[in-house]
This record gives sequence, structure tokens and C-alpha cells, in this order.
Amino acid sequence: MEYVTPEEMREAEARASSHGLDEQTLMENAGTAIAKAVDERYAHVQGRRVLVVCGLGNNGGDGLVAARLLGRAWSVRVLLLGPAASIKTETAAKNWVLLGHSVEEIEATDEASLLGHRDWFSWADIILDCILGTGVRGEVREPMATAIRMINASKAVKIAADIPSGLDPLTGRASSATVQADLTVALHRAKVGLRGKGEYTGEVVVAPIGIIE
Repeated sequence: MEYVTPEEMREAEARASSHGLDEQTLMENAGTAIAKAVDERYAHVQGRRVLVVCGLGNNGGDGLVAARLLGRAWSVRVLLLGPAASIKTETAAKNWVLLGHSVEEIEATDEASLLGHRDWFSWADIILDCILGTGVRGEVREPMATAIRMINASKAVKIAADIPSGLDPLTGRASSATVQADLTVALHRAKVGLRGKGEYTGEVVVAPIGIIE
């Protein structure tokens, strides 16, 4: 398996952008790859219930795309960890709007509102971790830390988008709150922080998102 650093990944994305592969297309491709992994590996799941837990960055945006696509054949709920008005990129914000009425979604703006929806975690057959991406360092803050603990406590299958939230994508250091995934769908290339961290990553599969090097 080939590994890249977060900086190398950013450089690859910048080169792709200069060749006409814009951020919206990359996000659509990433979300499609995540949704495909769910469809291909877990189509046999009887309940077909998916909870997508999204942060406010582009990792969350990838999850919003996956939620929209999965909503065609799965029962999908989206838990956004913060107010939609605070989504950090225009591309991710557009994908929040594109959800429309295809899925059930809420904005958990603080720890209390998150705990008020704890039943969503027991409802799910599969949980997609789309909270934190490759740009995050250090200890995880609230309400993300509580969401991670709730994910880990669930009996659902846990799938991490690109990297388990709480795991440093460069050093592999685990925060005190780090998702323990059954499957990690690494986008384009596995990040170096995943190496030797099977207790957090579970199985790692690499999904192409259109970047050619």
C-alpha cells in the first residue's frame, strides 16, 4: 500500500485543480467512493439504516455527498456537528443544501443537543465517521469528542471516511477520543498516520477519486 502525508495530499489536490478537477468534483468523487463501499460491502444488512456523522469541513462534505447518494436505497440520517451556517467551505455548504428532503438531518450545535439524539446511534446499522479530515491536529474538542465516544459505544458497523476522526494523519497519534472503525475508506492514497493503527482503522481500502499522478 502506498502512503502519503497530508501535505503531499494537498499538493496532489492542487495539481488536480490546476488541471480542471475542481473541489466540487473531488468531493462528489469522494462521497461516491464512500457510498460505493457501503453498497458493495453491506448490501446484505437487513435494516439498511445509515447514520452519517459530519463535521463542518470537507470531510463532512464528503459525508454529505455519500448521504445523498445512499438515500436513494438506504434509510439515512445525517448528524451535523454544528450549525449549518458555520460549514467551513462553500463546496461542503452546497452539499448540505443538496440533501434536500432525501434524508433526515439535524444540526447538533452543542453537547446537550447531541446527547438528545443518542437514540440515532442505536438506530443505525452502519455509522459513517465523516467528522475530521487530514487538516486536524491535537485533542478533539466538543461536541466532536462526545460524538466519537457515542460512535464507539454503538453496535453498528463503523466506517471512517479517509481517516478515523481523532487519529493524526501524519504521526498516527490517537486523541483521547478516536473513532475505532471496522473499515477505513482512504481517499486517493492512505495517509501515513494510518500505518500500523489497525485498532483504529480496521481494514483499510483505497478508493480513487479522479486524481492522476
